[in-house]
Amino acid sequence: MRHENDHAGNRDRAPAGDDHPLFIRQRYGTRWVYNHRNPVGLALIMIVPIVAIGALLLMTRGTGR
Repeated sequence: MRHENDHAGNRDRAPAGDDHPLFIRQRYGTRWVYNHRNPVGLALIMIVPIVAIGALLLMTRGTGR
């Protein structure tokens, strides 16, 4: 006989292997954030700020003309 709640505690665990989603819901709130356990999410976490800083630098460079 299996009890209905046998797998109830497994919902909070991370999936095994490379099945991590790209976006996860933030712990306290309704925002979606990049998942650092996903390789693509980790790359986006590193690339997005670099691109944003580069865009800001390019915008300030063109204001003197």
